[in-house]
Amino acid sequence: MAVTILNEPTTPNLTGTSLVYSLSGSNQTQPQYRYITDVYQSGSSDRLTRLFTNKNLSGNTNINVSSILSDYLDYDYNWKISNSSSFDNSNKSFRIEFGEQYGTSLSSSVTNYTGSATDTIEVFLGTLDTLDTRNGFNWDSGSNNLLTNSPTTQSFDANDYLTVSVYNTDVTVKYFLTGSLTATKNYVSANNFSAIPISPVNLGLYSESDAITLDVTGSSLRFEVNTDCRKEEGSRFAFINKNGFWDYYTTNTPTRRNTIIDKQFYEIGSTRLNETVTTYNISNRGNTQYFTDYEDTFEFTTDSLTKEYSQWLREMFTSDEVFLQSGSNFIPINILNTTELVSNDTARNKNFQYTITYRYSNNREPR
Repeated sequence: MAVTILNEPTTPNLTGTSLVYSLSGSNQTQPQYRYITDVYQSGSSDRLTRLFTNKNLSGNTNINVSSILSDYLDYDYNWKISNSSSFDNSNKSFRIEFGEQYGTSLSSSVTNYTGSATDTIEVFLGTLDTLDTRNGFNWDSGSNNLLTNSPTTQSFDANDYLTVSVYNTDVTVKYFLTGSLTATKNYVSANNFSAIPISPVNLGLYSESDAITLDVTGSSLRFEVNTDCRKEEGSRFAFINKNGFWDYYTTNTPTRRNTIIDKQFYEIGSTRLNETVTTYNISNRGNTQYFTDYEDTFEFTTDSLTKEYSQWLREMFTSDEVFLQSGSNFIPINILNTTELVSNDTARNKNFQYTITYRYSNNREPR
């Protein structure tokens, strides 16, 4: 009475790809035979779900658990952290136990034989391009421990929150003022996946820095103070990137607002016939507005972008979690763009621009 795991996904891995287990059972010729998959969160004896799968023509089975594990994950909203933070919701480890079920005849009751094969997998809410021939369906951080595809140089403002997510690495953050090193913060990796505070406003320190460098194993990022004279008209966005963690984008261009106003009216006579004495009054209202609803749509055109920036920013278009920073608050928005034009011809197109349309997730209250 045993189930054997023939093939399993690597760990850690993303739920936005196929996490397939191939199983073989020693009793697969028994009547009413099915495979059993039990899912637990690591360290817990409480079963999250149980699945039954039938054998295929070979007698084995293949089960994809990616959507099942994804149901037990959620995003961590850790924009304002002031110290290194682990991901408690978007990154979890699961224990998966495999067994079998069968009876003694086609009409008999069946018996479950569970826990004969076990695997542990750590997953996070990222997505993997199936055309990525380097990784296939198995995530690999490679030499880049930064969980972002962002350009290596970005801008920041003194009031901008800023974090970077890293995988299994120590981090050194250096703060500069007019080219001189003013402070250094070191973060030791305590978990596989960590969020690191970068901006001075996150830390409440080093507020006079005009440049920040982030050094991790095999890669680095540089953040330069935003000196654009148009920055007061710009906007700051936070979004979940392709890896399932937070990235930030700042535009210095103004935002245009278009409001559709829905008004409802009722009509009454301007002469009040139910009064004791009725006289004509030019101020009496006939058509009366009793309901007003607002639908605001916002639009902006990005700054001129390099090819590297434009390809990275596409991750914001497809993200299901996008926020607009307003002071110390993050306001949820929905990006409305449904098509994108992608050009790889840098011989003709040295720079790129996008026009992005969005709407607040929560509309203004009607009156």
